[in-house]
Amino acid sequence: MRGWFIIRPLLRRSLLLALLVWVVPLAGRAAPAKPSLSSWTAAKHGKVLTPSKTPPPSKAPPLAPPPRPAAASASSHAKTKPEGPGVNGKVAVLGFTGEGAAHVQQAVVSTLRTRGLQVTTGLRPVDTAEQYREMAATLQLAAYIDGSVGGAGSRGQATVHVRSGVTGRRIASVRFSADRDALAADIENGLWPRTGGQLTRLCAAAAKPRKHGRGALRIDAGTPLESTAPDDYIPPHLRNDPPKKQNKEDPWADEGT
Repeated sequence: MRGWFIIRPLLRRSLLLALLVWVVPLAGRAAPAKPSLSSWTAAKHGKVLTPSKTPPPSKAPPLAPPPRPAAASASSHAKTKPEGPGVNGKVAVLGFTGEGAAHVQQAVVSTLRTRGLQVTTGLRPVDTAEQYREMAATLQLAAYIDGSVGGAGSRGQATVHVRSGVTGRRIASVRFSADRDALAADIENGLWPRTGGQLTRLCAAAAKPRKHGRGALRIDAGTPLESTAPDDYIPPHLRNDPPKKQNKEDPWADEGT
């Protein structure tokens, strides 16, 4: 019994020591270390100043414009770009006559320029075909266009003449009839379909080299003869010499003595 009392305190101490060795590591693992003041401050400022890593929302692509109606696009295309290739050439639009001639003439000029032609409007009509040819050759004109406007009441009529610049003669005349308010628009729509073929051919003919007119008539009379007269020779009929004295005696001088 005395030995038991001696061993018993020793067992208690060894058990207590073993318990401390087993409990202390578990306590260190379970309780996390308290952060220091500096690490807490850095974490706080970092949380406030660090921007969000969430990617910004992508911008939506711009919406495409709604398609235009087919009829509207076709009409605008027809107004801006004429059908068929353009024509290279130069024409002269002479003055139109009659009531409302200015509007009709402007419609003609606008139609021709839309087709690519160079249009001049500052010329006056001449009298003969030869004068038209000479003027066309000087100004490099392919054709002349003139006309007149008439009609009665609200109905108007316009006649457009086409003259060749190569021959100087009129080759075509077309007539338009419509209300006076719509006459100019009718010419803009119908002038080229009715005269475009002639104007295209005239421009092609004017682009070719033109034959020159006949020169002055010359007569070859052969080699001229050399003159043997001196340089100061004066024909007798042009001389101004005094009359010569008669040297022979008068045969009738002894008569009446």
